[in-house]
Amino acid sequence: MTSNSPVSQYISRFKAEKGKILSFLSAFPFYGEVLKNHQYYEADRISRNELSKKLDSLKEPIRRIEENFVRERRMDLIGSTEVLYSILERLKNEIIGASYGLNGLGTGFKATESELEALAEWDYSLIHHTEELSTKVKSTNFPADVSVDTIRNWVSNFRSELDEFDSALKSRKDVFLKR
Repeated sequence: MTSNSPVSQYISRFKAEKGKILSFLSAFPFYGEVLKNHQYYEADRISRNELSKKLDSLKEPIRRIEENFVRERRMDLIGSTEVLYSILERLKNEIIGASYGLNGLGTGFKATESELEALAEWDYSLIHHTEELSTKVKSTNFPADVSVDTIRNWVSNFRSELDEFDSALKSRKDVFLKR
């Protein structure tokens, strides 16, 4: 594991959060091995929290777009971004839920260190994807006289991006199951 890999960064964050007690217990052979495995679960928890927060932050710019439609009394556009909002909420709930994390893969699995690192790399790529989505939605500034078709095309394109993200979430388990 390289020192600048995403998984090592998350493990470093976990170690920094746990402090002196973790350092003391990891000095003992039995506890050290248990804590070594536990740090991957904590890194997974940290990455899931970060990913869900980034997805949640996409809601506010979408809500502002919708507010502009209401403010400008564009009745033909009001509610056009609601589908994006609901997809973001569903994705966030999937990530927070038990079906996404390491525990969701089944507690009977004994993951190897390389598999856990591959999962962390996958999660890191998803976090990077949410940053790209955030840039896209925040850079959107529709003029007051924007056409309905332009808005519908933008919503459709952004929904396609969210569908790709959803596919990446679902294919995450394939990294672990070596499909």
